[in-house]
Amino acid sequence: MADVEPRPVAAEGSFRLVKNWTFGAQRKDSTIHNLKELRAQFRFRYIYDQGRLDTLPTYWTVHRDYPEGDPRSLHVFSNDALTLKARVPPGGGMRRGGIESGMLRALLQVTPGMYVEMRAKLPRGLGVWPAFWLNPGVEYPDGHFSELPWPPEIDIFEFFVWQGRDRPRYLEAHIQTNGHAENYGNPHDLFSLLGPHGYDPGVDFSEDFHVFALDWVENKPIWVVDGRAIKQTVYEWHAPAAHVLVTNQIGMSLPNANLTGMKDEGDGWDYTVDYLRVWQRS
Repeated sequence: MADVEPRPVAAEGSFRLVKNWTFGAQRKDSTIHNLKELRAQFRFRYIYDQGRLDTLPTYWTVHRDYPEGDPRSLHVFSNDALTLKARVPPGGGMRRGGIESGMLRALLQVTPGMYVEMRAKLPRGLGVWPAFWLNPGVEYPDGHFSELPWPPEIDIFEFFVWQGRDRPRYLEAHIQTNGHAENYGNPHDLFSLLGPHGYDPGVDFSEDFHVFALDWVENKPIWVVDGRAIKQTVYEWHAPAAHVLVTNQIGMSLPNANLTGMKDEGDGWDYTVDYLRVWQRS
């Protein structure tokens, strides 16, 4: 019997699979087994500064890339998953630049009409800020880059584990306008299940795997968690194609961020990804 092509979880309609990144060194259905294969499809730094930018001013971690088999590796394959690690290196500490972590920037061009889905288990501990998002810009095969405007930006999720919380429970889902809503269709929610702290289904997202998705209906994206639509927002994307980012961000340089008591969580900082897939609605 032929293998069944994967479909988005609980989504209705017709889809054409564009990209299936299923991670694991040994699993039967894996499409990415090791760092060599990962590097062919992803970069480990942001698209800015000719693809060399290794942090943002809003968080503490610096993104690093070590060779396969190096004990310092921050992109670690188990038999059935990929883990983006984070650690305090020698001489580091609980401060900006004192922590290093892994991230993924996919080279695939993502556009409205696509459906982006990831199954992942998130890091825990005060000060973690895991994110899954779309940012504008294309890195072409010849090493050149498209224009890199900002905004737009769609945050499929981000979890602010702060203000005394030490577990990722409240999912936030944002779009960015940088104060110019008129340039992005004057964004507003068509519906939302998010409360004052975000979407709270009563679970700790670091205890097990969950499925997070964006159904990028043109000008009206829909956020989906474990097959349930939780939000739809009017938002126009006037920019080059997007790329997918999966970022293990530790520490926050944000106004009023209370990280008192933050400590090195060791493997608790692991951001583990089962798969990342993209479909085109057909």
